[in-house]
Amino acid sequence: MSSTGGFSTRLASSVGERDGIGLELTLDDGEVVAEVFEREATGERTVTLFRPELPLETLLWFLKRVDTEL
Repeated sequence: MSSTGGFSTRLASSVGERDGIGLELTLDDGEVVAEVFEREATGERTVTLFRPELPLETLLWFLKRVDTEL
């Protein structure tokens, strides 16, 4: 887990319909604001934003974390 400017990352797994692992971008209160999810079966990664506006610097920081944490 790492953090910057009021945002943190955490790993999350999903079993069942989505079946894979994700890296979540969260606010300090735990609210998930973005996610990169990797499906176990295909290795495909997708990005989901749960807020319409996030600082670009934060998104770039988050996407760099994906390669080291996911």
